[in-house]
Amino acid sequence: MRGIFLFAVCFCLVQRNTGDIPPGIKNTICLIQHGNCRLFFCHAGEKKSNMCSDPWNKCCVPNIEERRY
Repeated sequence: MRGIFLFAVCFCLVQRNTGDIPPGIKNTICLIQHGNCRLFFCHAGEKKSNMCSDPWNKCCVPNIEERRY
């Protein structure tokens, strides 16, 4: 009985430490970069960045190049 309990505790601890990012955090990171989460493709003038939290969504960040005169 004690062995089963220890196995269950270890199993739960291993599942918690998988390193997964909590849901919604990737969307927040995209918004901090002044981007938008879009399905599949970015609009003209935007470049594709990281993935968003929802499946198939990409973070599209404005492609702004500073001109130096």
